Amino acid sequence: MADSPHPAHQRRRDFWQLHVPLVLVLTLCAVITVIEVRRATEGVWRAWFYMFEWPMIGLFAIWIWYRYRHEGSVTRGFTDRWRDRVRQYEAEADAAEAAAAEQGSRQGDPELAAWQDYVDDLQRRQPPGEPPTRA
Repeated sequence: MADSPHPAHQRRRDFWQLHVPLVLVLTLCAVITVIEVRRATEGVWRAWFYMFEWPMIGLFAIWIWYRYRHEGSVTRGFTDRWRDRVRQYEAEADAAEAAAAEQGSRQGDPELAAWQDYVDDLQRRQPPGEPPTRA
């Protein structure tokens, strides 16, 4: 988590925005799990599903809390990895493009090759950045 200029403010904010909601959600999940266990033992077949669902919701809440505590956001880790992957793909695409240009991209299109030859000849006779010569 990023260092805050006011650690006391950060702790207070974490208490109200992270710890209190976690305790409330886990309490709710525990109470509802107990209720569903009782219903399941009474013969309500759908309660078996809910008996396992609410602890899973509690585990999900703990995971969310952990991610916020360590990364400051649930999505920050995902977006950082995504950005790294995009940078990697862009670098690979640039390298492939440079390799294709080196190999001679003129081979595919004869008109493009003629145009590039003309531009190369023109730049050789009159380099860019210099005033044009009069013939």
